[in-house]
Order: sequence, then structure tokens, then C-alpha cells
Amino acid sequence: LWIAQTDELCEQAVQSFRQVWLNRGAQATDLRVVRFWGGAGNPSAPAAGEPTVVVASIQTLNSRIDLEALRWLKTPGLVVVDECHHAITKSYTNVLRWLDAEAPRPGASAKEEPPFIGLSATPFRGIDEEGSDRLARRFDQRWLPTNQQDLYARLRSQGVLAHADHEPLESNTTVSTDLFTELEDWDGTTEDIRLDGLFERVNQDLAGNATRNELLLQTIDASDAHSILFFTNSVGHAEEMAARLCLRSIPAAAVSGETPRTARRWFLDRFQSGEIRVLCNHSVLTTGFDAPKTDLVLIARQVKSPVRYMQMVGRGLRGPLNGGTARCRIITVLDNLGRFGNRQPFDFCSKFYISG
Repeated sequence: LWIAQTDELCEQAVQSFRQVWLNRGAQATDLRVVRFWGGAGNPSAPAAGEPTVVVASIQTLNSRIDLEALRWLKTPGLVVVDECHHAITKSYTNVLRWLDAEAPRPGASAKEEPPFIGLSATPFRGIDEEGSDRLARRFDQRWLPTNQQDLYARLRSQGVLAHADHEPLESNTTVSTDLFTELEDWDGTTEDIRLDGLFERVNQDLAGNATRNELLLQTIDASDAHSILFFTNSVGHAEEMAARLCLRSIPAAAVSGETPRTARRWFLDRFQSGEIRVLCNHSVLTTGFDAPKTDLVLIARQVKSPVRYMQMVGRGLRGPLNGGTARCRIITVLDNLGRFGNRQPFDFCSKFYISG
């Protein structure tokens, strides 16, 4: 049972299972891959000995766990949660309780449960230590490999990950006095709805700064990168930047959560094929997006979360062994780089997990 957050992640898993089975699966045996998201019907139980993968969205699975037709799914041979840093939400708690895969309480005796694996490049909850602790306990406080400190360097040396060349982009841009004062008053220890709203207003303010926008355009114009992923400050900002890049004869497109799914897929396919050189996006391409040839990530968007920042950086870290590039430039507007710089995920979450 493979559980993911979005339709795109689910479809990506389906295609990956098919490709891997074709190359590594049992001879003369078909793999049954079940799509269980959106409006899909309830899958039937597999025949005896039939290798089966059910790829489900957490939303669909959570809404149907009480159905008798899915009772057979309660005893899978393996449960995998993609982007597992989301796994402490109520919907995941409901599903894991249904699977009897919740971590036992301290002091409780061991119980029979399906193997339960979470996948994440950012297995922590930012500055939310309580949330990070809950996430770690959900996975029995264990992570693999146990030595995380040199993991990035080792994968980079093997060519699995690209070498990230971090560069600040000094815009010298500020926001309105009121917003600046609110940012100064933030002590950096809380994450709440008010703070989300503040950063949204900051991004809207930055998106309208003509001098900053011209600097961003000049940075792209001066780059020799072939495949540029541009994280913009707002939906309107993405659309404006894409239009202005096209006027400079730089093939570009804008995608956001407001882009119809078929149009978004069309743009993503052409970005991956090289027909579109710059993909300007807002919010939608931080996870579950595969463009291994990306050789420049430009982050103009202000984010408060180190998780979100690392997810943006991660879009450019596919190495040659992963079909990507040996090096990738990560250009960040100075405010973002100054806050999160070269900090890796283990800097935030290593204390929540058992070593050895």
C-alpha cells in the first residue's frame, strides 16, 4: 500500500512501479497496479499469489476506510508513506489506526503490524519541535541510514545528487514600513495563521517592486542555464515574469494552483523536453515534480519554513546517476539565503531520532 498526498505523486508512483517491475520484477509474472485516488472505484482483493500495489491518495483512503469492500487492504505486506513529513495529520492518524500501524505507547508490549516506511527529504516540522517529536515517534524514532551527517556528501560523490552552488542575490529591496515592523516583532519561535498571512502580504509586496523584478529578469537573461525553475512571489508574479521573459525571447511559462491540470501537465512536459527554458511557478512545484535536468533554481519567494525552502532547493539536486546534472546553481534572494543558507535537514531533526 503506497500512500501519497497528491494525484501527481500517485501517478508518479504508478509509473515508477511499472518501470521497476519491467526491469527487476519476477519473470513471466504481471504486477497489478491499482490507482486509488480521485473518483476511482474500490479495488477488489487480489487473487492468491498475485503481486499487487495499491497506490492511494490519503484523502481517498481516509474517506473509505470504514467500507467492508476494503477490509482486505487492512493487512498489507508493506505500507509506504510518500512525503511522510505530513504523516502527523488527523487523516494519517485515522488510516494508521485502521491499519493497526500506530507506534506503540512507551512501555507497551510489541505488536504485530505491517512494515511501515516513510519517505521524505525533510523529515522534520521546521521550528515546531513538538511536531517533529510526534513525527519521529510515528516512525518509532528510527531513520535510515542511521548516519545522516555524511549522507549528502556520500550521495553527491556517487553522482546520485548534484553539487549545489548556493549564491545570494542582493536585491536591497525592503517592504512597507508596517510589514517591516511586523517582521521585526516576530521572535522566530512560533508558526501560526497570523504568520502565514504576514508572509503572504510580504510576497505580494515584493512581487510589485519594479526594480527587484528587473533584477530577476536580468539574472535569468545573464545565465547560461538550460533549464530554470523560478519560484516566484505570487500567482500574478509568476504570470508577469513569464510574459516578460517571453518578450525577451526567453521561452517561459507560468504554472500555479490556479492552472488547469491539463494545461499544467502540458507546460511541465515541455519544460522537461527543453522547449520551455524557464518555468515560473507559485506553490505547486515544491514536491512531487520531476525535472532532473534543472540546472538553475531561482528562489524569489519569501518562506518562513526551512522545510519549504529545502523542498525548493531539492528540485535541482538530481545528480547524473539520477538522470540529472553534476552541478546546479541555487540563487536565492538574500533574505531567504540569510535565514536558511546552507543548513541541511539533519541540522533541524537529528536530535529527534535514535542513532545506531
